[in-house]
Amino acid sequence: MTDIEMMDVLLSRDGNQAHYVASDPKATYCLVKPGVDLQAYNPAFTEWVPGARADYSLMPPGGLREHFAKSVVSTQGLPMSFLQVETVEEGFAWYTANTKYPAEVCQMLAKYEWGDLRYTTPKEFRNQKKRNKKKKEKQQVMTIRRSDPILLHFD
Repeated sequence: MTDIEMMDVLLSRDGNQAHYVASDPKATYCLVKPGVDLQAYNPAFTEWVPGARADYSLMPPGGLREHFAKSVVSTQGLPMSFLQVETVEEGFAWYTANTKYPAEVCQMLAKYEWGDLRYTTPKEFRNQKKRNKKKKEKQQVMTIRRSDPILLHFD
């Protein structure tokens, strides 16, 4: 007897079917959402979304649901791709790909979630903002170049 592995899960674009692909073709099967009228529903005209493009939401375990009771996490869960992020760079890439926030906000969210920004107090944050502003102003002053030549006259 050989081991059978689940290779992929394909979801229908309308959300009514899931096609589970296994290493053994005999173990491959389809599930149809309960409540779908099978007389009117024709699975032959279904568009499929590859499993690599699907992102499953995971719900918090029972003991932590009280902790997340007032947040969206308690009702919708967290996407699996979000839970696999480990560094600030990966988090920045995740936020830019999955949200409509500008790059600056995505960078800040990634630093907050996976970096050291989470432990920054509001006063430290304001000071960092001032330092960054001063650095930018200083760099702009230093990079200004004169386009006209400087003439020296010796008498």
